[in-house]
Amino acid sequence: MTISYRTARAESLAAALLLLAPMALVAASVPATAQTPPSGSLGAADPAAPLALTPAERAAILAAVRQDKAKPDSKMPPDAPVSVGVQLPPSTALRILPDAALAQAPAAKTVQYTLIGNQVVLVDPTNMRVVDIIRQ
Repeated sequence: MTISYRTARAESLAAALLLLAPMALVAASVPATAQTPPSGSLGAADPAAPLALTPAERAAILAAVRQDKAKPDSKMPPDAPVSVGVQLPPSTALRILPDAALAQAPAAKTVQYTLIGNQVVLVDPTNMRVVDIIRQ
């Protein structure tokens, strides 16, 4: 009985495929998940989700913004209706939160703020969505 080179090679290829087939089935059954940025960034969360700040962090932000000399000019009417999840116009002037606020509220390091009426409006600058409102 003679076995040709082609037959032996085909048999070894078939054996290798039989060994790899179960692994391919397992890999195909696992859903693909995208790499997400760390949870501290807003981009990983629902863009309409509010920023989870404690009352102490909100008070620290409010106090630091009140002391900030360079206030943003929002160019929005003081009575403009604004709520969490609303997208502000791209022309809205935003400012980085003062260092004193970020020291007390590190969760807010990815947001900026603007003033609308007597409200400190925290905004995700990547999509201009309101993530929190602190009333003065």
